[in-house]
Amino acid sequence: MKIAIIGGGLAGLTAAAYLSKNPETEGTVFERSPQLGGRAFTYEKSGFTLNFGAHAVYGFDRHTLQMMGQELQLRFDSKQVDKRKVVYAKNGVLTPAPLDFVNIMKTDVLTVKEKLRFVAEVAAVIGNVHHLKNYATLGEYLDQAHSSEDVKELWEHLVCSNFFITPEDARQVSGEVIAEYYHNLFLSNRPVNYIIGSWSTITNQLADKIRNNRRWDIAVKEAVEAIDYVDGQFRLKTKTREELIFDQVILAMPIQQAGKLLDSTPWADKLAAYNANSCTEVLVYDVGFNHVVARPFHYISDMDHKVFISDVSATDHTVAPAGGQLLQGIAYLNDTFEDEEQKKRYLDERLQQMEALFDTHYPGWREHAEVKRVSKKAMVSSIKNIHSNQLLPVQLPGTPLFFCGDGCEGKGELAERSFSSGRAAAQQILAERLQLHAVAQ
Repeated sequence: MKIAIIGGGLAGLTAAAYLSKNPETEGTVFERSPQLGGRAFTYEKSGFTLNFGAHAVYGFDRHTLQMMGQELQLRFDSKQVDKRKVVYAKNGVLTPAPLDFVNIMKTDVLTVKEKLRFVAEVAAVIGNVHHLKNYATLGEYLDQAHSSEDVKELWEHLVCSNFFITPEDARQVSGEVIAEYYHNLFLSNRPVNYIIGSWSTITNQLADKIRNNRRWDIAVKEAVEAIDYVDGQFRLKTKTREELIFDQVILAMPIQQAGKLLDSTPWADKLAAYNANSCTEVLVYDVGFNHVVARPFHYISDMDHKVFISDVSATDHTVAPAGGQLLQGIAYLNDTFEDEEQKKRYLDERLQQMEALFDTHYPGWREHAEVKRVSKKAMVSSIKNIHSNQLLPVQLPGTPLFFCGDGCEGKGELAERSFSSGRAAAQQILAERLQLHAVAQ
């Protein structure tokens, strides 16, 4: 069975790594960029390792990456963010983030009575009996809940932090999605970890496993420009090659790109329901110093302005030169604007708010910056997981195509959904192959 995987990001590499283990498959991973990893691409600059987004893994001991490590024999280390050095800023006051029972008792974002209420809610989520799962959205639940405004704000802020979205969008996330996500996260003994060495630690190993199989290859700088389906086979055209024939195709790319690629095919109408999906974008601000400017905490989340700063090098020492420091700031973004001028003013304002947070907690940072990178609209997820959007199934009914990526159905959020959907796409293809064998015999 000859398989084409279009997209060399986390999902595409995961699918290819699983498929290349099977002796009855051969295939090609097509990646239009010069490098692999997609939005998890990692690069070096002046001794700093920069990611297009944090390489955080949520619920590490219950994460799909743990299964992949065992099944694909991947080797990687991780380190947990120190929960005692994670703080929230509210009304100009710093307080421990209520990440576990100890921090909940210490935090000032809730009163004693509210702390007991929130602990009870956490217990209900862990026990899978919380009423939240029965509501269409978080907003509907909060509107009918008898909790205080501070508890409601905390729920909003937690969803903002883990889904990388604004409070308005957080209220639009399905209650079932939130309940399932936090059921998993609250049960985790390692809620927030960083992969030591960044995403390249994972992507490099996946790529090596694919390349080590002589029946598989990876074609970088080769975008697929057209797909045709004739007599049960796919015919692909790239910029440099025509009439490439495959038995199966996996589209491991954002739905926005997949829609364009399939626009002139018979399956275009099948994707119509997903064309209106919005993506999740954030402002990312990376700053690297050749020494530690300040380290009052490892993570600070500003509840008033919905921005946060991670001291990435405090958890992963490999991302900065010896004795150096790497900070990454994230600002959640709205995406409804009357015109481009309004959008520009809004993004400039968010940038100023981020720099003000740096000024407050890392005085003198401007003079000591060795590396600085700003991405005003970085895509975090190709489909914002809110009630009005639809995640794409791994196998789209009515088409012979498979899909994977962070915009597809799968376990978890962000990178985990890329891993889990890539794994699921590979498993479904192999299961169908096995079924055909059984029928033939």
